[in-house]
Amino acid sequence: MIDTINEKGFGNLTVSDITERAGINRGTFYIHYKGKQDLLNQLEENVYADIIKLFHENGTISSATSYEDLNEQFFQKFSAYIYGERDFILAMVLGNGDPMFYHKVKQILIRELLKRMDYLGIKMDDEIPREYIQEYAIGSMLNLSIYWLEKDDPEAPSEFTKIMMYTRTKAPLSFAVKE
Repeated sequence: MIDTINEKGFGNLTVSDITERAGINRGTFYIHYKGKQDLLNQLEENVYADIIKLFHENGTISSATSYEDLNEQFFQKFSAYIYGERDFILAMVLGNGDPMFYHKVKQILIRELLKRMDYLGIKMDDEIPREYIQEYAIGSMLNLSIYWLEKDDPEAPSEFTKIMMYTRTKAPLSFAVKE
């Protein structure tokens, strides 16, 4: 289905296209799904649920003793997960899939991150409105992740985690080095 979405765009995709690619008949398809939108919704819901699980598995909450620990543990899991779902995620965010996918993932990440911050007793700086901090932190994380996934030969998830952690701990001006 992902290849077909990339070729035709989701709007132009038909159930026949999906069943032909999958090697199943239409009757079998309709036993499981109401239509192509239902299939897409279920695939997306699986991704959303998996992302939420990343915050909870292997003691991520209880073993994190600081915000930095929480970030690193999450980024390790998140990087490995999105790398494994690379084709689907790119199909959703690069114009031929669901334009709301990126927004939904961002909202999930914000909600779950705020829960973890509350758990650790971490408050946001109140010098600027909270939504700007959330947009900067999560938006930049997602944009960098998409950039990484789009590369022809992306770094390994462990290497990308190091890159992500570096960008989380350095202000943008500290990236500039005077020669």
